[in-house]
Amino acid sequence: MQSKELSFRIILELIMGTLFYAMIFGSKLDVGGALLLSLFMAHSVNWLLNTHLWVCIRYMKFYRRDPDALRDFLCRVSGEIERKRWLKEAVCIGSIGDKEDVTSWRSDIDLRLFFKLGLMNYLRLNFYLIYLRTKALFLIIPLDLYAYNDIEYLKNFKKNEGMLLIKDEQGAITQMYPEKLVSTRNE
Repeated sequence: MQSKELSFRIILELIMGTLFYAMIFGSKLDVGGALLLSLFMAHSVNWLLNTHLWVCIRYMKFYRRDPDALRDFLCRVSGEIERKRWLKEAVCIGSIGDKEDVTSWRSDIDLRLFFKLGLMNYLRLNFYLIYLRTKALFLIIPLDLYAYNDIEYLKNFKKNEGMLLIKDEQGAITQMYPEKLVSTRNE
């Protein structure tokens, strides 16, 4: 997680904590205890709705998820992403990036989105992350989703890791990482 996503999460938890404090506790408890409990509640709600729960659970022996469900989810989300004018680039890495497909009952979707400049784009993308993670939570989709400030961050991943290109508005990913691209979602 990079600074734009992290800063939004911290701000969101502080706002939620303040609202929990005002709505639930007010002056019923001592201020310190009520604030602490409010922040804990805000963090818990944010963690539940803005997390990668199924990504963690997929490592447990009992977990199985039909690869067709993941394919369908990725196809629908890819279509959404392509239509978002405020979203600059998007790729899948991991096994989908390497093999261009969901290959097993334990696969996950490693999706990486990239911020465009501007406050409204910052807000839109962060709320979109919450939307996608919450949707994945209820659909039991192991979605490993992060937003990065810049495509340069992709250099931190394995050198031989492939990427499935979902959106590349100005061709920056194609130009910077041609050897990593296995295909595009549109092919």
